[in-house]
Amino acid sequence: MKTVLITGAALLVGAAIGFLINLRTIVILRRRIRALKADQGKTHSETMKRVVWACVGNGFAWVWFSYILAALDKAQIAEDLSKVALAEIIVPVAVYAIKSVVENLSKNNRWPDKTAATDTNSATGPEGKLPPDMDL
Repeated sequence: MKTVLITGAALLVGAAIGFLINLRTIVILRRRIRALKADQGKTHSETMKRVVWACVGNGFAWVWFSYILAALDKAQIAEDLSKVALAEIIVPVAVYAIKSVVENLSKNNRWPDKTAATDTNSATGPEGKLPPDMDL
């Protein structure tokens, strides 16, 4: 009887979480459609961000299911699933963070192979002089 109650409660909690996620997705998609209609030329979000969020969501679901398995006295399976789930959460976020750092360094630094004409992000202009409004 206890396992039936736990399973039923887990089913109800899962259905409620799914319902809330679906409502949030609908709101986000409606907002996105309005934004796309308003700005047709705007760039789309990066695919890597979507992949990372999918991995993180999947990892959180695995952790949740490992707690359900632990409540059903399947401790070994729950422990193995938790280890995999935490790796599923931490690794994509760490890889994405490293990728973002490298991208930001590449966009905002003066690399030796950059020419002076393409260096638009530095404080000095292409001639290596400060603009008149930035005199020190």
